[in-house]
Amino acid sequence: MSLRRPAAFLAFAVCLVHASGAFAQAPIVDARELDERLKRIERLLGSESLLKLFDEVESLGTEVRELRGQLEVMSHTINQLKERQRELYLDTDQRLQRIESGAPTQTAGPSPQPAPAVQPTPAPVTTPSTPAPSAAVGVDPFAEQQAYQSAFDLLKSARYEDAAAAFRQFIAEYPAGSYMDNAQYWLGETYYITRRFEQAVQEFERLVSMHPTSGKLTHAMLKIGYAHDELGNKAEAERVLGELIERHPQSAAAGLARKRLLSIGR
Repeated sequence: MSLRRPAAFLAFAVCLVHASGAFAQAPIVDARELDERLKRIERLLGSESLLKLFDEVESLGTEVRELRGQLEVMSHTINQLKERQRELYLDTDQRLQRIESGAPTQTAGPSPQPAPAVQPTPAPVTTPSTPAPSAAVGVDPFAEQQAYQSAFDLLKSARYEDAAAAFRQFIAEYPAGSYMDNAQYWLGETYYITRRFEQAVQEFERLVSMHPTSGKLTHAMLKIGYAHDELGNKAEAERVLGELIERHPQSAAAGLARKRLLSIGR
């Protein structure tokens, strides 16, 4: 009995020492790994390059927001300039028509009365005066003039789709009216302004063939040449513009045709 107790105690002590040693070693390894990880994180967070990177990202975000605001302002300004350009384009075209037909230009007041169908005046710009009698029998001249003015107002307001529809309806309702050639010209113009050049050519050619004595004939020929140039039909553009210069050398449209031919030849 006296020998068994010391041996048992010794065995228990050895087991306890091994167990405690294994238990103590495991936390030491985990603590070292955790300490290394913490040190790496501290080095990253304390890095000046990382802080600079954060500052640069924030600065870029601010610049992007500022540029976006400037872009919106510029886009709005460009849209306003486009609308103003369209208004000036229509006004210039009307003044050229008046100069070519010998009518005095007006900056204010009522528009001139339209001439008879054989030699109509340019389209009225403001509230028109009393219209000339319509060539069509049984047609109310006031209703005809109102229908024409409504279509032209849509064109001036840059409502091109609505204007085209209104001019087409006017042509169908008043095929022999006093404003017929004007309406035909402005119908072509709605397509030209919206860069539908093939349709513009068709409408301008209708005016040339159906209204050979129209005051808008030369400008219709000019626009046909312009449209062919825009479509890349250089030879056809040169032919039409050359014909315009030959047939109407003193017209304002002929002067514009000469300038366009110079640009085509470059």
